[in-house]
Amino acid sequence: MSPPVEDFEDGGVEDIACNWLARRRSGVMSAKDQRDLDAWLALDPAHGAALEAAERAWDGLEAFRATPELLARREKARGRYAGVPRAWIMRTAAAIAAITVIGGAAGWQYAGPSLFARGFSDQEYRTAIGERTNLTLPDGSVVTLNTGSVLRTRADHGKRLVYLDRGQAFFRVAHDPLHPFIVSAAGRTVTAVGTAFDVRVDGGFEVTLVEGKVRVAAPARATPARPGAAAAPATVQTTELVAGNRFSAPDASHWVVAAADTARETSWVTGRLTFENERLAEVVAEFERYSPRRIVIEDSALGDELVSGTFEAGDVDALVRTLRMAKIARVEEDGDALHLAPL
Repeated sequence: MSPPVEDFEDGGVEDIACNWLARRRSGVMSAKDQRDLDAWLALDPAHGAALEAAERAWDGLEAFRATPELLARREKARGRYAGVPRAWIMRTAAAIAAITVIGGAAGWQYAGPSLFARGFSDQEYRTAIGERTNLTLPDGSVVTLNTGSVLRTRADHGKRLVYLDRGQAFFRVAHDPLHPFIVSAAGRTVTAVGTAFDVRVDGGFEVTLVEGKVRVAAPARATPARPGAAAAPATVQTTELVAGNRFSAPDASHWVVAAADTARETSWVTGRLTFENERLAEVVAEFERYSPRRIVIEDSALGDELVSGTFEAGDVDALVRTLRMAKIARVEEDGDALHLAPL
């Protein structure tokens, strides 16, 4: 008799992690199983984080494993698989137990917060001018922090809440539908479940969505009902983004959602800056984020000249060479400052 199919691999990362945990605990994991597990772990850092979290949760739930709900599921599984090889039953029953204990809604409400929303601690991460770094948060989400940025996490009862106080960060969020991932920045929040997006705070506020969906929310300004009357309670303005869109808000009262070249907008993640027919003034402002050298445009009309190209972030010398070769500007050096003037 062939075993019934329980296709845990069709589920999310959490289900697959529970299945691997079950195989380990069943005592019948083969050499091929171990090779398959190693390959799965190598695919994404979030896989290893999910498996480690599953093991910690399992070890901490000895009492819950003996609850009537779990025992009933075990007995049901034994009756269903009569005649199936014992080794297969052990692995499948262990998988059912793992998912029941770790992912079961009723049991987990008893046991505590969701496994895959492991609470953050109070931490602060900073990057210097020209520095870029990658962070893996406790829930398996990966953050790339750009130059001159400040990111904070806070212990808050298992919530996935981070604060981008300054700069720019790219978030690749570990999937957990029960506990949305929330970025608080510039008086707004960006809420995601499992997605990839870029947030920038430097005077204005921008969100570029690469994968999935996010919701951007900000408190609306309260306005008096009539002269002299008390202001009405502030409401919340929200908008949802889909992949390929960028949300930009130059100030508190205006925002725009438009299509974006996400590859170009997020090229900084790989250490490169890409420009396509952008004003020289904007290109210079971007370069100054990555370098302590000042770049001064001596003529306002020169700032409107259009520049295209791909550069290493902070490589001011490459920008200078481009401006000279394209005969866009004359460049004069004065200590750590560069002065751009019309030809």
